[in-house]
Amino acid sequence: MEDQKKRNGKRTLYVIVMVLAIANLAFKFLNEIKIEQTAILFVGIPALITLLLIKHSQTPKTLYGIVFKTVTIFLLMSSILLGEGLVCIIIMAPIFYMVAGLIVLLINLLKKNDKTKLNSYIIIPALLIVSQSYEIATTPRLLNVKTTVEVPGHHSLASFNATPDFLEDYPTFFKIGFPKPIAIKGKGIDIGDYRKIEFKSNTKGIGTLHLEVKDKTKNTITFKVVGDDTHISHWLTWKEIMVSIENHDDNTSSITWTTIFNCDLGPSWYFEPTEKYGVKIMNEHLINSFFLY
Repeated sequence: MEDQKKRNGKRTLYVIVMVLAIANLAFKFLNEIKIEQTAILFVGIPALITLLLIKHSQTPKTLYGIVFKTVTIFLLMSSILLGEGLVCIIIMAPIFYMVAGLIVLLINLLKKNDKTKLNSYIIIPALLIVSQSYEIATTPRLLNVKTTVEVPGHHSLASFNATPDFLEDYPTFFKIGFPKPIAIKGKGIDIGDYRKIEFKSNTKGIGTLHLEVKDKTKNTITFKVVGDDTHISHWLTWKEIMVSIENHDDNTSSITWTTIFNCDLGPSWYFEPTEKYGVKIMNEHLINSFFLY
């Protein structure tokens, strides 16, 4: 009995190593063909891990445990070996566990109903991936996040000629691994004036977000995005930033910061809320940096 347990333990270990190796190769392949931001990664990889473990593991009673342990090891490997930051792991983890757990549940239900292996190993993952409504040729929809903050005093667009310290009172949400703004070049609020903001990623190095004044009225300024080679561009595409100022009679001002962008990660139903929350936090931080210095 003891020898049988040892043999089963060794077999399980070998299976886990094999599955992790295959998942690692699949991850690298998706990176090579530039579709690592899609549901094919965030749904396909945990589905692949789960199905391989179901097929080769001989311990069905503890299948959930083995699947979740293997997914956890893969996520840790992705941070160490594949260069992903902590923030990526935190954001990826819930959907990986959710997909893996759902597949185990569905296959257990199908087995109870005497369904065939065809249902288990082809139809389920196909339905999961198709349900993400992802199409390679589809352009992501524009997202609009508008944030208004009441600040003391009267203000004007001249505030944009200041050089704020973006790392002062840096939001906790961004301290978990997002690229940090470390320098800003350029000034002016006339059409054609520019800002080049450098962001440092712990895993990808320094990149630059290049903004240019597209339009201006007395109390509104609009920046267009000329270029972005920061690691942030791996998750979303900035389109336009508009800031408007409304001064009130009680010596306060309403600053409205509107950011328009595309969410480049799929499935969109999962990643859009997280990105919109992050952009809202960013809008508030930028208002504080420029108008409460």
